[in-house]
Amino acid sequence: MRGLFDKRQTVPMTGIVTDMSAGVKLLVTAVVAVTALVVSGPVGQGVLFVLTTAYALLIKRPKLMLALYLLMVLMMGLAALMAQGVQWVMPGMGSNTLSGLIIPFLRGLSMMNVVLVLALTTRVEELLSTLEGWHLPFWLFFPVSVMLRFIPTFFRDLQQVWEALRIRGWPVGVKMMFFHPLWSVRLVMIPVLFRALKTSETLGVSAELKGIGVGYRASGLKPRRRYALDVWACTGLIVSVGLVALSEWQFGALFPTIGRSMM
Repeated sequence: MRGLFDKRQTVPMTGIVTDMSAGVKLLVTAVVAVTALVVSGPVGQGVLFVLTTAYALLIKRPKLMLALYLLMVLMMGLAALMAQGVQWVMPGMGSNTLSGLIIPFLRGLSMMNVVLVLALTTRVEELLSTLEGWHLPFWLFFPVSVMLRFIPTFFRDLQQVWEALRIRGWPVGVKMMFFHPLWSVRLVMIPVLFRALKTSETLGVSAELKGIGVGYRASGLKPRRRYALDVWACTGLIVSVGLVALSEWQFGALFPTIGRSMM
């Protein structure tokens, strides 16, 4: 149980993003979420996606990001097929369905980038100390902390299931997922689902045993002070939001039809 909250298994100990304080990374996540909701044009969303991608590349996990992008593309393709099917059955339900998915897709990618950075580069103790220091209610920061800690644990569970199947001789891979989807669900998705349920329960119990929400902590970690780095990060955040707003204001009129279909 202690291993689930072991910071050595959670994040790399080097890197500029890791040295940023948890409060700044939470602020970046919140600002990107608000910006993604406010901006309704493809130009602004595209600029936001590029900026958040550059931010996510600082964690130096290109293979993981590529796999997540491919998963998002697959989800968008399935959503487009379902939308086209609905339109074919009921033509009056809408038009231009493919373009109508572009903005939600870019919003999802931008949020995935910042949440991935927050989850993979933030120590659990520092995150919890920051959330408690903001005097947030227990019902709010406790699920957030467990959810963020669950992300790297889920990736590790998926990797263990994948390696176990390879050891048993199953030809797991993209080919198997496309040509034998039922076997893929049975051999990969179902074990991962049960491991995820068990992991989420264990993470919650582990957090409670650490004294979260009871007024004292079983173990403590003083947050690292990186004032200069945090100032630069906040400056970059302000500049990024300004670039998104400027690009949307200057070039948003180039795609008026798509922009209106996203509202």
